[in-house]
Amino acid sequence: MHTGYKLLLAATIVSSSIGWSHQVSAQNDTYRIVSTSYQQPLTTIETYVGSKRVETVRYAIGSVDHLNDDLMYSAETNQVVDFKNSKRTVKSVVPAPMRIKKYKNAFYAMSISGFNQYSLTKYSLDFKKIGTTKRYTGFGKELIVTGGKLYVLADDMKGNDYAITLHTFDTTSFKSLHQETIKQLLHVDKIRQDGSQLKIYGISAENDEKLTILSYDVKKQHVTKTMTTNQYVKGGVEKARTLSRETELIFNQDRIYEINHKTKQVRVLYDSKHDLVDYAYDAKTKTYHVLEEVTKTAEFRVKTLNRHFKPIAEYRLKKSDSVRPFRVL
Repeated sequence: MHTGYKLLLAATIVSSSIGWSHQVSAQNDTYRIVSTSYQQPLTTIETYVGSKRVETVRYAIGSVDHLNDDLMYSAETNQVVDFKNSKRTVKSVVPAPMRIKKYKNAFYAMSISGFNQYSLTKYSLDFKKIGTTKRYTGFGKELIVTGGKLYVLADDMKGNDYAITLHTFDTTSFKSLHQETIKQLLHVDKIRQDGSQLKIYGISAENDEKLTILSYDVKKQHVTKTMTTNQYVKGGVEKARTLSRETELIFNQDRIYEINHKTKQVRVLYDSKHDLVDYAYDAKTKTYHVLEEVTKTAEFRVKTLNRHFKPIAEYRLKKSDSVRPFRVL
C-alpha cells in the first residue's frame, strides 16, 4: 500500500471518528425544558435525551417566571410549587413574589406590596407563614440570604430622587441592620453571591455606561469597585458564572460573553441570529445547553455547545399551543 494512500486512509478514519463521537455525545444529551401557560394554570417540565422527549411532568400553576431552590412561582400570582416534591401541591404565598429563597429550615419571600414598597415574609418548608409580613420603602429587585442575614437590592424612589440601596436585615425579626447606597451605579442588572462577597453588575455614568462590577463585603459592609470593561456588553447581565479566577461568563438575550477581570477585555463566546432564552451548564459532560427562540416563526430549539462554545448538536422543540418554553435545566 502506498504511503500517500495510507495517510489518506488514516485521515479519513480519524475524521469519521471525530464526527461519530460528536454524534454519539449529541444522542446522549440529557436536558429538561420548563414551559408555562399564560392562559391557564399549567407548567410542564419535559425531559429529553437528544431530540426524544422521554418524560413530561405537569404542574397546576401558570405564568411561572421564576425557578430557584427547587421552587417554581410567578410574580403575577400568589402561588408556588416545590417541583422536587412528588405531590406537586400548589401553595399560596403573599401576592407578587419577586424572589423566594431557601435558607436552613425556612423560605424567605420578597414581594412587591405597592408603589415603591416591598415586603418580607418567612415561611416554613411546607409554606406555613411564620410571624408577620414586614413592609419597607423601595422597589425590591433581588434577594440573597446568607450568614443569618437577608440582603435586598432595591431601587428607592423619594420624589424626584432615585437611589440604588442594598438593605441588610436580620432573618429572625426582619430588623433593619444596615443600608448601603450604591452611588457608583446608574442601574443594576444583577447581584449574586460569591463567597463572602456580593457581586453587583450594572452601569455607571463615569464609564460611558460600560459594564461595571462592584463587590460588597458582607463582613466589612463595604463596597469596592472590581472592574469596568473596556467594551460594551450589549444586552446587560441576566446570568453570570465564574469560569476561572480571572474570567466570568455573562449571559443575556443577545450573546454569551467572557469578561476578563485582569485585562478588562470582553470576548464573545457564542452568538446566534436567534434570541437566547436561557442556558444550563452540564458539569458531567462539560457542555452548555442553550435554549433559543426563532422569533419569526415562534419556534424554540436547544443547541449543545462544547467547552469551547462551539455547537455540536441542535434539537428543535415541538410547537405547543398551550405552553411556552422559558428555562432549560
